[in-house]
Amino acid sequence: MFSKLVSLFVRLCAALHPRRLVPAPRAWVELRCARRLDRLARRLQRMHARIAVMQDYLTGGETPAIPASDADGSLRRMLAGLRAELARMRCDLALWHVRECGGECGARLAAALARLNRIAVDTHAAAQRLEAELEARAR
Repeated sequence: MFSKLVSLFVRLCAALHPRRLVPAPRAWVELRCARRLDRLARRLQRMHARIAVMQDYLTGGETPAIPASDADGSLRRMLAGLRAELARMRCDLALWHVRECGGECGARLAAALARLNRIAVDTHAAAQRLEAELEARAR
């Protein structure tokens, strides 16, 4: 309902002042950004769960020395790539927050940023633990 009112407001202002672009209200923009960050956080949370399942599988008693999925080291390389992407994403988010928001934002967007950052850190740590476990098994 709220989004329909905002789009109606924007179209009405554009019709009244066709040469001047009306920026969207800041609260609406922050809400959209927060929703996108929440979707990304859910995807990272699912990735973290998959890593945890693999870690539990490896720490179980009946697993082989080197899992067949990592015989050539491809899983370790993918985990290293994931960790690099997570670090880059956190840096990009911090730069975006300072550049676009001036370091200040509403409560909803701040909560989404904090949640995504926490999940990214946890996923990075889980990927690093799994990578170390695979490396130790490869030796």
